[in-house]
Amino acid sequence: MAREPAPTMVEILGRPLMIKCAMAPDRLEAVAQMVNEQLREVQRAFPASPLADVAILAALNLACEILENKEDYQQLRRDIEERSKQLIRKLEVHEAYSPPGP
Repeated sequence: MAREPAPTMVEILGRPLMIKCAMAPDRLEAVAQMVNEQLREVQRAFPASPLADVAILAALNLACEILENKEDYQQLRRDIEERSKQLIRKLEVHEAYSPPGP
């Protein structure tokens, strides 16, 4: 039987939150810190904005970062695949023209 995850206390914008999830507590704290930093950054840029607007803008910023990272990752995968194919072709050509060795 799977063990129930223990709750972890995190703080977002000075508000303590008890969160229960399967994520390791240190990782959850790192995620909460990232969210908190993004909220604070938006709050500094738009100090008169309601908290809901700040949260939406922070969520949009984080989603934009995720999308950019996914795109970068996909491009990196394509580059690696292409370079791997080029190396395999070069190795195959080299094997075809190499004299048999001892």
